[in-house]
Amino acid sequence: MMLPKKERLLGFRDIHAFNLAMLAKQGWHIVQNPDSLCARVLKAKYFPNSSCLVARPREGISYTWRSILKGIDTLKEGLIWQIGDGDGIDIWKDPWLPKDQTHRPITPKGSNILRQVSELIDPINY
Repeated sequence: MMLPKKERLLGFRDIHAFNLAMLAKQGWHIVQNPDSLCARVLKAKYFPNSSCLVARPREGISYTWRSILKGIDTLKEGLIWQIGDGDGIDIWKDPWLPKDQTHRPITPKGSNILRQVSELIDPINY
């Protein structure tokens, strides 16, 4: 502590990355604790009919919520899906595949009638 600040090397190297990590942590808190007061208030105001993971910025949102959305975008880069029985996961819209950047099938939907991942799973050998 007796050295000049330049030589002590205290502080954050990349304050932007640190800030994004803290915002992603707030987003994770909202995902994990949807019944918390903070999550319920934000949901009522900014994403009443969806999940915070699919919420998009729009006109008139607060700086705080806009910042948390950037953290959620960072969080989504590292999230992986646990498919389970596949019910409620849309084959064509949800990012459920681990391979490419979109995490969606590269095959065109065409006239395919299958809609959910659960329809791809054999219930007998599941």
